[in-house]
Amino acid sequence: MRLPGKLLPAGLHSRGLTLILNRLLADPIANGELDFLQDRVLRIEVMDLALDYRLTLLNGRLAAAPKRAQEDVRFGGNAREFLLLALKEEDPDTLFFQRRLQLEGDTELGLEIKNLLYSLEEDLLPDPLHRIASQLSRLLSRPGES
Repeated sequence: MRLPGKLLPAGLHSRGLTLILNRLLADPIANGELDFLQDRVLRIEVMDLALDYRLTLLNGRLAAAPKRAQEDVRFGGNAREFLLLALKEEDPDTLFFQRRLQLEGDTELGLEIKNLLYSLEEDLLPDPLHRIASQLSRLLSRPGES
């Protein structure tokens, strides 16, 4: 499972993620709902895929922060947990309380990000992307889960 993180350069991962997020979050970004990330660094670590992203808000857009940038807050977890968040199949609190997602660093910034996750529309993902994410989530489910 760690192959994606090892095969592709980190810069390529980050550019791809920022392109997707800027498109999916265009309205919240335009409305200033992500302004709390200005001059701050959010680290997203997808542990089972060996993916490590650092994001910031730069000139009104999400951008990859330098790899050496010190994160203000870190969200860590496995790919399935991030997919469940994106699909709105699990709420952030459940994933944090069950220790399936970790939150470390600036608690206030972490709460702002968590509140943003709650406020996002259910149909944030376009239908084709939603179907792909659902299939991936099922593939990554643990034995005994549906």
